[in-house]
Amino acid sequence: MPTILLVALLGFFGLGANPVLMALAVRFAKQAPVLASALTVSAFNLGTAIGSWIAGLTLDSPLGTTGPAVVGTVIAALTLIPTLTIAFLQRRRTAAAA
Repeated sequence: MPTILLVALLGFFGLGANPVLMALAVRFAKQAPVLASALTVSAFNLGTAIGSWIAGLTLDSPLGTTGPAVVGTVIAALTLIPTLTIAFLQRRRTAAAA
């Protein structure tokens, strides 16, 4: 049951952040949207590779088979930090311009 809950949370937060982060990267890139898009996808792929490696290591930990889901959930939660920071800064910038 914990694994099902954690995988659901991972999908909700982790995969839901990708389109938002991609749109922000392209918007902030201004004259280089293709480069921003490519770098964002590369960063997602690097994160997936490193996260999968760490999650695999947790299989030998006391967490056992729940370990990968815990790692994924923590990484997804950490994704919210830069996303919320960018949203907050953008909101402040928009409010100052108005």
